[in-house]
Amino acid sequence: MFSISIYEGDILSRPCDLLILKHADGFYGVDLRIANLIGFEGIVPEGKIRVVSGRRTEAKRIAFVGVGPLVNFEYSRIRDFGRRAIEIAQKQKEPIRRICMPIHGPGYGLDEAEAFSSLVAGIVDGATQPHAEKIEAVEIVEHNPARAQRFQRILRHLVKPLSKGSRSRPDSFSEILLSAHQTLRTFGSQSELKTRLFVAMPFKDEFNDEWEIAIQEAANSLQMLCERIDKSAFTGDIATEIKRRIEEYDGLIALLNDANPNVFLEIGYAWAKEKPTLLLAKEGQELPFDVRGQRCIYYKNIADLRTKLKSELGQLQSNGVFRRT
Repeated sequence: MFSISIYEGDILSRPCDLLILKHADGFYGVDLRIANLIGFEGIVPEGKIRVVSGRRTEAKRIAFVGVGPLVNFEYSRIRDFGRRAIEIAQKQKEPIRRICMPIHGPGYGLDEAEAFSSLVAGIVDGATQPHAEKIEAVEIVEHNPARAQRFQRILRHLVKPLSKGSRSRPDSFSEILLSAHQTLRTFGSQSELKTRLFVAMPFKDEFNDEWEIAIQEAANSLQMLCERIDKSAFTGDIATEIKRRIEEYDGLIALLNDANPNVFLEIGYAWAKEKPTLLLAKEGQELPFDVRGQRCIYYKNIADLRTKLKSELGQLQSNGVFRRT
């Protein structure tokens, strides 16, 4: 019986028949870590695949999939990646029963819930194709315990019958897949239609909860997407990319803690482009004079920020502030 599950831990120690990674005109994150470990230095052009031995890992084989520039690897392409992962496994000469892969998107600033859901949607797309029944399990491996728990909750909501440990009659399996496919139809394929908010904030571990728990969860509860740019995963002219996103997105959320100069530059650009802008700050944070007169959401703790931001975003949404022309 085909299953999709989340495994919390180190992907290097997870046994599988095929580990599927991406080459985004270079390697990043866990892809880079594994490529260095096994000594893979090849270039995988967009649309191409390289399958190598999984030496020094618990995977029998590793498939590197060329996806083009990382900055373009967004939700629709993540969905396509999930589908291709199943197709690649089907085409291997030796039978593939268990596939492993990491999540894509959160490490370089995409909305983690939308990115994860798009990947799952792509996996289900592939599972509905002929002969996919030979694959027994797909495991998405996440090392961060809190994020893994969030993904598990999302997965149970999206495709509960396909989650590991579920039970269903074999003759109903095709119906389960079709039902899951219908539930997931908009992820990746229609992500660009959702309200997208750019988040300007300091890249420090001490603000991870603001980003992961408060800002993203508040936006996701209203079917909005929150994204940022992680400088460590971006190549090229980052200033140009930040300006492009601010121009194309529906609004900006700015976390003013730590008085980061880059954050204030992004606020100024958003104001110049007349983008709706929400300012956030922890109680006690001293604000510079040029934003001191602006409305700011002050919060006591993460739960308080999530509640206040959800309320504010909901009111703006109801008033049509984010409506596209």
